[in-house]
Amino acid sequence: MAVPPPIRVVTINVASVKSVGARDTAFFFLSRVEADILFLQETRLCNLQVLHRAKKEWVHGPSYWSLAAEMYSGVAVLFKTSKVTVKRVIEVEMGRCMVLDVLLNGQNLRLINVYGPQTLKARRDLFSRIKPFLFTARPIIFGGDFNTVTRPMDRGGAAGRLGYDSIYLNSIVSQAGLEDVHIRHFPDRTGFTFYRGTCRSRIDRFFVKQDFIVSPPEVTAVEFSDHCMVSVSLNVSESPQRGRGLWRLNSALLGEECVNQSFREFFQAQESLLDLCNTKAEWWEMVKKRAAGLFRGLANKIQIDKDRAYQSLRRKLDRLVSDGAQGGEVARVRALMKEYQYDRYSSLVLERDYGKHHSPDPYQNCREVFSRKSIHGLQNEAGVLETSVPGILRVVKNYYAKLLKGQGLSRASMSSFLEETPILQDENISFDELECEIGVEEVRKAIEGLGLKKSPGPDGLTAEFYKQFVDVLAPRLTEVFNSTLEEGLLPPSMRHSALILLTKGLDQSKVENWRPIALLNTDRKILAKVMFNRLFPFAERLLSPSQHCTVKGRSTFSAVLGIREVLERCRICEWGKYLLTLDQSKAFDRVNHEYLWLLLDRYGLPGKFVNWLKILYKGAESFPLVNGWSGESFGVSSGVRQGCPLSPLLYVFAIDPLIRRIECDALAGVPLSPGRALKVSAYADDVTVVVSSGEEAETVARVLRDYSRASGSLINQNKCKTFWMGKGDPAFDLPDVFPVAQPKIKILGIEFGHGDYAKQIWEGKLETASVLVNRWKGLKFTLRERVDLIKTYLIPIFLYLSHVCLLPEAFYVKIKGLFFQLLWGNKTNLIKRNITYLQRKEGGLGMVNPVVFFVNTFIKYNYNNLLLEKPPLWVEIFRV
Repeated sequence: MAVPPPIRVVTINVASVKSVGARDTAFFFLSRVEADILFLQETRLCNLQVLHRAKKEWVHGPSYWSLAAEMYSGVAVLFKTSKVTVKRVIEVEMGRCMVLDVLLNGQNLRLINVYGPQTLKARRDLFSRIKPFLFTARPIIFGGDFNTVTRPMDRGGAAGRLGYDSIYLNSIVSQAGLEDVHIRHFPDRTGFTFYRGTCRSRIDRFFVKQDFIVSPPEVTAVEFSDHCMVSVSLNVSESPQRGRGLWRLNSALLGEECVNQSFREFFQAQESLLDLCNTKAEWWEMVKKRAAGLFRGLANKIQIDKDRAYQSLRRKLDRLVSDGAQGGEVARVRALMKEYQYDRYSSLVLERDYGKHHSPDPYQNCREVFSRKSIHGLQNEAGVLETSVPGILRVVKNYYAKLLKGQGLSRASMSSFLEETPILQDENISFDELECEIGVEEVRKAIEGLGLKKSPGPDGLTAEFYKQFVDVLAPRLTEVFNSTLEEGLLPPSMRHSALILLTKGLDQSKVENWRPIALLNTDRKILAKVMFNRLFPFAERLLSPSQHCTVKGRSTFSAVLGIREVLERCRICEWGKYLLTLDQSKAFDRVNHEYLWLLLDRYGLPGKFVNWLKILYKGAESFPLVNGWSGESFGVSSGVRQGCPLSPLLYVFAIDPLIRRIECDALAGVPLSPGRALKVSAYADDVTVVVSSGEEAETVARVLRDYSRASGSLINQNKCKTFWMGKGDPAFDLPDVFPVAQPKIKILGIEFGHGDYAKQIWEGKLETASVLVNRWKGLKFTLRERVDLIKTYLIPIFLYLSHVCLLPEAFYVKIKGLFFQLLWGNKTNLIKRNITYLQRKEGGLGMVNPVVFFVNTFIKYNYNNLLLEKPPLWVEIFRV
């Protein structure tokens, strides 16, 4: 198969092709340019007659023009090949921006040609309208005359500051994963493209996706314009290609009344077919497939209608502008076109940037956007880097098929380990409610508890779908669940999941450095949520008090505060002890199913409920989904799935015997009250142990070995950490399984150390916040928006820390100055601070006093625990 040649694209401000002579000059020059696609700006074609004439005179391929609604505007996209299929043309703004989705040389492309307005505000508004079109899996070529720079050095003469339009442009292209081609190749060079008298700047440019192969830009002076022509070649065939991914229901469709009514009528018709199917599970599988087809058809119909309406409005606007119509009618048509533009592409940005009215989020520049990175290559078992799509999918499949296959562990070792584990036997616990038939209200509650805007599984039906139609779906789902549990096997779609990989920020060529997430179908999540809701109330009585994850009344705060009190107690009493943090490799993926079922039986859970849990995992399959491409399925017979609501709770049960064995062995721990000592603190797989001697450390190492043999877990020695809490050098040595003690140790996001570690952590947070404030303070916000920005984005930087460490008095002035610097955009306070603290109805701004807020947060959380009937262990030191 022949490899498609690189695509050559040029952009040039032609400074008018309105007259015959200007068109002849420009077209003659462009006909000799080696290019496939040409972006033109400032065409100045102001009526349909001259536009049709220009279109006819360009004989080298198709051309698409946007009329000049203003005197010095007008854009066009010209092709110098007939091998192009234009699928969609959208005028984002007449005479200023066009978007074309095309198929050129077998490659899908999105072309965005922009001609920036003369004023900052108009440019900022145009860029905000372009933003939704930047989020697509297609290769993007975003270029033109932007009429603004993206770096101070790209402006001739004095550097100065960037305008807010430039800051916004940099922000949206970064969020969309695009980069300036010139800056990629020449980061330290200016490369001016515009010359007029003594003025010069680089305002003509191209943006492409960061991982796409593109040649260095070529800048060519022309005689008919004060702008240079900029040319690049994009090698699309050798650039990373994204697959189509999985179909997912566009939740915005659910707001359409016709869609709502159509589904209800459809579902009523499907209910009449229930008796024709062998099982309710078979009927449900059929309904889901047909529902997906229904929504696809409705989406296509709605889209076709909207596209027709948009094109009709576009033709009407062309006529109005060409005939010199009054501004009121032109503005009305433009407003309607804008609605259709955002309606068409709302699904691309709805989850992140837009509210229910499709209005831009004023704080979108302030968000830290973490996108899932593309995988460019993975090493196979032989260490060879696979870069092809089949090769990458094969590496992922082989690795996880082996990891999730399950280990052949000794049942005798499991039973022996569990029998030796001291487990609280409470005869007063009644498990009757675990064995009851699932009720409709349970399913309703599970659906209501689903998170919104979450990726669905392979069937594409989202949580929003189940919430929208909960009244008709919940009763039937209840019947399907009960029938399935009675038959002993989930329907095929509930057993199937997609495996996606999220980067950990490490060496991305190694598959183990990616975090796997299972995209489960939402109905399977609902059933798991029902099981979670049943088991959760028993966790507090069955699990060790040292486990703080998925247990009522416990949290990360109770876990980390226990560690804080251990350090303080050792410092005051001058005790020499070690803190050991244990890290398990692929903790969730290595949970052995046979071990888990034996464990739950040992904890006294009814056999019927345990069998239901087995059914959730029986016959499970998954397939890799990488860069939008799907791989072959493989069996899953080990691990609890990350992405399942039940998984955290099952995992804390799986690790509980380890915690109990460490607790019951002869560890002294740190006494916090008479007869009570903190020996272990755990939050899911983050386990911290206190050891007071070499013998205790040997005991912990022995328990870890026994636990690994019984459960299949694997301790990651490279990530285990140790910290000496006493003065001077450690008084005893640790076994080789543990690393050398470090001067600091990070536990649950808090970096503990010797001395005043709280001051060091607060100082680091203030530095982080200062960088963000310097970036945000120049953005154009009203005072009310700035207060909301502070509450939404600035306070959370410090909030977790403020629960654990009291804000040092030395930072009172600094943190106030930081908050008010963001409020006013500089260091000058225009209103007395005490007035800003007042509520808006009292004449204030509703501003937060950061010192009062964070100090009060610390006091409220820490001392409120003293009043609890069953307080965490760390509270005992205060009660004594």
